[in-house]
Amino acid sequence: MKTLSHCLVGLALAAGSHTALPDQDDWQSALDLRYRVEFVDQDGFERDATASTLRLRLGLESPEWSGISLGGMVHANRAMFGTGFNSTANGKTRYPVVADPDDENVSQAWLRYRSGDAFRATVGRQRIVEDNHRFIGNVGFRQLEQTFDAVTMAWQPATDWQVDLRYLDRAHRIFGRSNPNPLLAEADLDAWMGTVTHDLGQAKLAVFAHRLVFDDRPASHRNLGARLTGMLPGGQGIEYRAEFARQDGLRELSPVSGQNYLHLRLAQRLDGWHWFAGHERLEGDGEYAFQTPLATLHAHNGWSDQFLTTPADGLVDTYLAAGTRIGEWSGLIKLHDFRRDHGSSRYGNEYGAMIGRPLLENLSFEAKLAWFDGSGARGDVTKLWLTLAGSW
Repeated sequence: MKTLSHCLVGLALAAGSHTALPDQDDWQSALDLRYRVEFVDQDGFERDATASTLRLRLGLESPEWSGISLGGMVHANRAMFGTGFNSTANGKTRYPVVADPDDENVSQAWLRYRSGDAFRATVGRQRIVEDNHRFIGNVGFRQLEQTFDAVTMAWQPATDWQVDLRYLDRAHRIFGRSNPNPLLAEADLDAWMGTVTHDLGQAKLAVFAHRLVFDDRPASHRNLGARLTGMLPGGQGIEYRAEFARQDGLRELSPVSGQNYLHLRLAQRLDGWHWFAGHERLEGDGEYAFQTPLATLHAHNGWSDQFLTTPADGLVDTYLAAGTRIGEWSGLIKLHDFRRDHGSSRYGNEYGAMIGRPLLENLSFEAKLAWFDGSGARGDVTKLWLTLAGSW
């Protein structure tokens, strides 16, 4: 990683010695504010949680300079009007968790080199999102996002081929750099991720390999998998997704037998509304289950976040959703049926609904509700979010 960093810095200095600096008016700035109130009623806790938080993101990006550009961003979050929730950092364990602690950090600081549309390399602290966030994402729903100290490269050797390679050195997690639990603040990594994508015309095939070594916790593993996405024949506009992966343990988890991942999904956009349905299986054998610790987990397996770690018995999630738009309002309802992979008994169901609309040119409102109806030892959980977001 250091060698590549030095090479890219050297390229920047060499370019700077022969090229005039870009005009200051070409720099791009970004300001993002998000105010949210989150309510949580969860069985097993003495009190309900109410979290009122304000998030700030402030970023700056240079224009390209002989193919080289720089970028950075800071983010901060603060609780407003009281702290009646467990932020994971404030010690209020009588309340349910709302993982939006008070904190601030440099979330991005990177140097990038680009050669046309064929090659791009980025070194430094950066946001990384792969495909649908299932294996690696920025956890953008929470107030503090997840970013990585990493080197990433994207190469397009031909119009129908794409090669992505990533080396991850450290993950800066959503729980804040000042979190009293160092395992929540950061993850110390020595991780490689590679994906080769081929455009087949009406479909795309991606083959991926991940070697995720954690130097600070027993979570190291590797994934080998493939996904096929495209449109079903027949002209009905139905999109499909079929994905399979196998996970095996590394280091301390080397004796762990492999577990499989399967995701099948259909989706269709029609006049004024859309729907999607799917079946996702993360295998488990009662001792170990398929895990995705660097994912944007809120985007998968329910908005109530009851499966941020896959249970040892695994997880089978069958879901159905439909959305519509009426004027400036948009809405979505979503249903999940959760079952064990090992034993097939039920975890429970989740029912979700969301509505939102723009208020001003750069300001939007969203209300979102999730009710998890637990089965057996799993209790009920109700969560409600009211959000105002603006970007300039």
